[in-house]
Amino acid sequence: MAVLKNNFLSAIPVFVLTIAIFVLTKNPFTAPFKLQMLLIVLIIVPFYGYFLKRKAQVLSSSKIFIYLLLSLVLSLIGATGWFFSPFFFTLYLSAIALSFIFPLSVAVGFVLTLVGLFSFNIGEVDLVYDYLVVLSLLTTIPLSIYLRKEYLRLKEAEKDILVLKQQEESYKSKVEEVLSNIVNNFAVSLRQPINDIKQIAYYSDHLKGKKDVEKTRDEIISCSEEAIKLLNDFEEKATGKKLLSSPQLAQELSNVSN
Repeated sequence: MAVLKNNFLSAIPVFVLTIAIFVLTKNPFTAPFKLQMLLIVLIIVPFYGYFLKRKAQVLSSSKIFIYLLLSLVLSLIGATGWFFSPFFFTLYLSAIALSFIFPLSVAVGFVLTLVGLFSFNIGEVDLVYDYLVVLSLLTTIPLSIYLRKEYLRLKEAEKDILVLKQQEESYKSKVEEVLSNIVNNFAVSLRQPINDIKQIAYYSDHLKGKKDVEKTRDEIISCSEEAIKLLNDFEEKATGKKLLSSPQLAQELSNVSN
């Protein structure tokens, strides 16, 4: 529910900006001032970007900056003729960029908004050309999906990121769906040997014979080795390196955590 709410809140400014700029640049009363509107946005964007840089913020992490940049792109295309704008291709790039910055639904909403707005103008200049332009915008949706997946796959292969959710077409149960998350799966797997060690530690108070002590020790060692193996496997999958295999690095990590 929270994810859907976040997606919706991110999509609203994009939806409003797209419609507002389209109307302002098409309306007979405001269209004569479209170059002035473009100039205003052109001044605001670099100044706000400089302001964010002074505060040591990443520009792509600022939603306001992204919205201003989108306003600049739309104003530029609107001021130079929409369908016949030499900068029309930036709409395709904007849709792809939005799919990387925001949830994919925002980029899809952006494209569908443009398609809906342009559909009212189909046939004003050339029917076939207008249809092709509108249809070409729709191709950015599957392209964005493909590029997002490839980007994540490459980043995961380079161990720059860890894709948490394993992609499956269907899950047989809710438990299976939860365990498809790599971190959840690791936590559940690691909990078992740790719980076993805990139970053995409680039981050790009742040990009397030497054989029972040796058996308990072997069980603790076995559980510990299983836990370490799980940790090493997860570590290697996440980073591409066995960090704890290096005694020096393991000691440095231990010092940092302390």
